[in-house]
Amino acid sequence: MDVLAVILSIVLIFLAVLHFYWSIFGIKDPSAVLPTNLKNNTVKSPGKFGAVLVGILLLFFAFIFINKVLEYVDYPWLNYVSLGIGFIFIIRAFGDFKYIGFFKTAKNSKFSALDTRYYSPLCLLMGILILILEFFN
Repeated sequence: MDVLAVILSIVLIFLAVLHFYWSIFGIKDPSAVLPTNLKNNTVKSPGKFGAVLVGILLLFFAFIFINKVLEYVDYPWLNYVSLGIGFIFIIRAFGDFKYIGFFKTAKNSKFSALDTRYYSPLCLLMGILILILEFFN
């Protein structure tokens, strides 16, 4: 199970670095990573501060899982935090039923295709792996 925790941490660190990169250098193709409506107008754009905030949050998530291996901090409530993170990723995979997730209705954009193919399955996989890590550890 330690290997699973390390893999989750690596993925989360990669995603955090990606968000920091976007906050510093901007997004080269916003239509690929930001939800758009049927007219290809961006509907949710976090901006630079939002990207940094998400990056910090993802680094915190990575610390939670790397802590399972290295055991820097030993608080019993960290298991509940980890479960919460797993549920957050699963909820993200199902989405808001309009622009993001498996059950979105706006399906005619570049983001929509990438979300269906890559982003939502990654969130679902990470959520399931986190729950497996917590329940079978």
